[in-house]
Amino acid sequence: MVIGGLFLVYGVILIIAGAVGAAVNLWTGLVMAVFGGAFVIWARVKRI
Repeated sequence: MVIGGLFLVYGVILIIAGAVGAAVNLWTGLVMAVFGGAFVIWARVKRI
């Protein structure tokens, strides 16, 4: 849950930075946000 949350937060930060500046940050942010969202959903569905 923590790792997914961090990926999600960093992804959103990179999306914001990419909207203002370089397109590389935008694409990297989108991938990180999707990856982090998948981790968070997975952690919610498959509890230990």
